[in-house]
Amino acid sequence: MVIDKIDNINNIVEPKRTKSVSKSNELKKTDSLEISSEGKKAAKIAEYTQIVNEIPDIRIDKVNAIKEQIENGTYNKFTDDKVLEMVADKIAANLLRR
Repeated sequence: MVIDKIDNINNIVEPKRTKSVSKSNELKKTDSLEISSEGKKAAKIAEYTQIVNEIPDIRIDKVNAIKEQIENGTYNKFTDDKVLEMVADKIAANLLRR
């Protein structure tokens, strides 16, 4: 029985020797990135969209404050000056359309 020749155990391949690489005196190029103005605008729009999406649709603090004013009888949405200004704006808008 021969046990010295199992699966090419005697055929060992020596690794190849590597050559040393000399250091280059050339300047290495660096990567650069330039973002277009359209890309910057798109990034800003995405940022603002995210902020708006995070704001709740109903501002509970404002709703509760107005409810309290209504219950106390102190809620007055329109003051005389505000109503007068709104009417004047409507008249001006109608006159400018003609």
